[in-house]
Parts: sequence; C-alpha cells; structure tokens
Amino acid sequence: MTQQCPHCQVEIQAPKLSAYDDNFVCPHCAATLSHSQIDIFLYAFCFIALSALLLILVGHVNAFIALVIATVGYRLCRSRFFESYFRLTRCTH
Repeated sequence: MTQQCPHCQVEIQAPKLSAYDDNFVCPHCAATLSHSQIDIFLYAFCFIALSALLLILVGHVNAFIALVIATVGYRLCRSRFFESYFRLTRCTH
C-alpha cells in the first residue's frame, strides 16, 4: 500500500498496522510516522455499526452476537480493505 509521507511528501510503502508497535520511520526523511488513530477508530466504528445494524435488522440476529460478528469481521477485513485508506501522521514524541 503506497501512501504519502506528510513530512517530505514522497510516496512510501507504509507497513501494515500489525508490523509495528507504536510508529515507523520514513525511509526518505527519517520522520517518525504512524497511521492516524482518528481514521482507525472512525473506520472501525462505521463498519461495526453498519454491519451490526444490518445483521440485527435484516438477519434478525441477537444484538450481542451481531456486535461480536461485526467486530471480528472488521478485524479480519482491516488489513485487506481499510488500511490503505488510513492517513499517515507525524509523531511528535
């Protein structure tokens, strides 16, 4: 997944969320970067809310079970479908 470094504005190959703990370093400018936490939470909330709502209303699934299925579904789909849309932010610590 190619994304743009917010510091040097160069296209970089950002690692997956599971490949680093807190942050990673841009290979061009050595800026400390991470994926935007706001984007991660926003995509997770939207996917889980919509999936659970559809399961409850259309599939007549129990609300607790629908939330569990939606959460596991997001976790399984995150690296393939959502991570390329997360913006990169520069860490300031």
